[in-house]
Amino acid sequence: MPDIDTLMQEWSPEFEELLGKVSLPTVEIDCSLAEYIDMICAILDIPFYKSRIQSLHLLFSLYSEFKNSQHFKALAEGKKTFTPPSNSASQAGDAETLSFL
Repeated sequence: MPDIDTLMQEWSPEFEELLGKVSLPTVEIDCSLAEYIDMICAILDIPFYKSRIQSLHLLFSLYSEFKNSQHFKALAEGKKTFTPPSNSASQAGDAETLSFL
């Protein structure tokens, strides 16, 4: 089984762009539950096993890690977690501070 940290790595910019153009499969799609599980796991790079229980366990573990991530909690609350460095000295006074939970 892959490491959770490996699965939590940022997607490539190309994949991020693709996600902005197409929608992910929803539960309304006309397929079996097994096929739906296979699709979602494939999108998230979760490997397939003989029994889908292992894949589902990894999927829900990944979900739990994201849900409990301080970074994503801050994003959900609308807080900035990263402020890019300013290019000019005049903007230095306008920079927002980082918030760590």
